[in-house]
Amino acid sequence: MPKAAPPPENLYLSAKEAAAELGVSLATLYAYVSRDMIRSEPVPDSRAKRYRAEDVRALKQRRVAGSGPTSPQFEGGRDALTAALNYGGAPVLDSAITLIADGKLHYRGSNAMALARSSSLEQVAALLWGCRDVQPFTRDAVPHMTPLLEKLAADLSDAPRIERCLSLLPLAGLDDPSVYNMTDRGLAATGARLLRFVASVIAGVAPSADPVHEVLARSLTFGDRRAAELIRAALVLCADHELNASAFTVRCVAGTGATLYAAVQAGICAAQGPRHGAFTSRVESFLTDIAHRQDIEDAVLNRLRNGDLVPGFGHPLYPDGDPRASTLLDLMRANHGDDPAFLRVQRIVNVMAEAGGVHPNIDFAVGALSVTLRMMPGTGLAIFVLGRTAGWIGHAIEQYRSGQMIRPRARYTGEAPK
Repeated sequence: MPKAAPPPENLYLSAKEAAAELGVSLATLYAYVSRDMIRSEPVPDSRAKRYRAEDVRALKQRRVAGSGPTSPQFEGGRDALTAALNYGGAPVLDSAITLIADGKLHYRGSNAMALARSSSLEQVAALLWGCRDVQPFTRDAVPHMTPLLEKLAADLSDAPRIERCLSLLPLAGLDDPSVYNMTDRGLAATGARLLRFVASVIAGVAPSADPVHEVLARSLTFGDRRAAELIRAALVLCADHELNASAFTVRCVAGTGATLYAAVQAGICAAQGPRHGAFTSRVESFLTDIAHRQDIEDAVLNRLRNGDLVPGFGHPLYPDGDPRASTLLDLMRANHGDDPAFLRVQRIVNVMAEAGGVHPNIDFAVGALSVTLRMMPGTGLAIFVLGRTAGWIGHAIEQYRSGQMIRPRARYTGEAPK
């Protein structure tokens, strides 16, 4: 068979060419790749990577055009439709829950980093849900476990935590007699039971009215009080992040009139993808692998030199650094700063900052927390899912109150009708 023609030379850029085209460091380029904003592939017969020129130039055009509603890309047509669904595009939906602006994150006007230093996930959940005159997390707001649900939970005790949630949530929704109460009080009460149920499934214990971070700490870290405070902060920092993939999925499901249980289940399905919440597992694997190296700095630099991803660095919405990550790492430094695992984490953060001026994101911080506390692989995703459950419930409630069903239009690119 004849050999395939080689790809055009202008189809790809080297790492240095792509970074120069964008005017960013190599580390920032790799962060764009990790977020699937630029496609990369191996160079034949080499360890280096090459980058799709069209992706680089499309990203450059979006950055030059800007992200405001008066920019040329929002005048209409194909560019407007595409930009609205990517980082930096126009908001897809109105929401009063979370604001990301000027490198900061706010939950209903309150600084999320300040909340992480003092508030429980339950307190933040009530804030996200807009509970002004009602306290949803009462001693009575504990989900009831029927014999069938208890048996299924026991049968699934050896299954991964997230799969247990996905298996048990449909049955729990059927067993919740108030799930169709769509009043403000009813939704808040259902949300409280649902959050506590997810915490119990992840921890592998019976539901209780105890603070969810303590429930997790007892199960995952054998009651380390310092660990409980770090888990509490991580849950709060993961609670919401505006209209990300999982939150938008939740709103689509809630818009159909499905129950809170169904909406949260949809959010978990989206979050367990390796480009979203499960990215923390890639960080855990990386930190575990590099723990056996003495030359950590050289190992990281070699990855950068070869165009390989260092997972958990850079974020398109936080060019100067993810404040969620810096907050959680600061708290870890204060509590476990002399721990060998955390010292390795700090060395990686330092060399990434020095080599390319790029900073860790929340995926890295949560993965680092899991490894530093010697928790089982996959715990970072479990923490992310439990924290984000609070935000998902808030988005579902907001969507119910809007009375709207989300139905975007597709831009047809197929064959013309015959």
